[in-house]
Amino acid sequence: MVYKNCVVVAVTGGMGCGQTTVCKFLEKMGAKVINADKVAKMEIERNDIIKKELKKAFGYRILYRNGKLNRKYLAKLAFSDAAKTSRLNKIVHPYMVERVVSIIEEARESKKYSIIALDAALIYELSLEHMFDAVVTVASKMGNRIDRIKKRDKLSEKEIIDRINKQLPIEEKVKWADFVIQNNRDLELLEKNSRKLYHQLEKLLKKKSRGRRPSWPKADTKPMAS
Repeated sequence: MVYKNCVVVAVTGGMGCGQTTVCKFLEKMGAKVINADKVAKMEIERNDIIKKELKKAFGYRILYRNGKLNRKYLAKLAFSDAAKTSRLNKIVHPYMVERVVSIIEEARESKKYSIIALDAALIYELSLEHMFDAVVTVASKMGNRIDRIKKRDKLSEKEIIDRINKQLPIEEKVKWADFVIQNNRDLELLEKNSRKLYHQLEKLLKKKSRGRRPSWPKADTKPMAS
């Protein structure tokens, strides 16, 4: 997929790495940010076919009496083992991806944005990397990730580690990424590195406008390592 008048990037990582915070900084700088989780939630709420498939796979208790999704209960079931997680993904993700592509197209055609960023954890897992001009991985040490998730989601350490272990190892995402941001210090440094990333993406857009394909450095010399 090629977007001629803008740069479209995926910002990925793992639970507690800080990819959404990086995206908020990019948005502050002028990028259009699309949050894959929010898109997926929106699709579930408005699509009765998805609800029907989820109910069939996970039972009637995943829905409240008013038809709204009981997200907490579904998450508890879906993340209890790898097979159930896979089942959830197979039901929801095709609809989510279709909608994401539509939103990207709308943003591109508006010509309001030079940079469009998708905030999504499952880029490599869904083999979506080919959709983007570049993939950014936000990485962090396990201890920092656990601390952040505890504060954010009120989960136990065991629950957090179980969920992280079901994701593709962050080390693999770092190897495959075009840009890497290490998030192990304070928000001030993370914002500084997000700004550096934004400028790198602006340079990438200039290369695209001249019809040049970017050439990325080797994995151990990524443009955004700090």
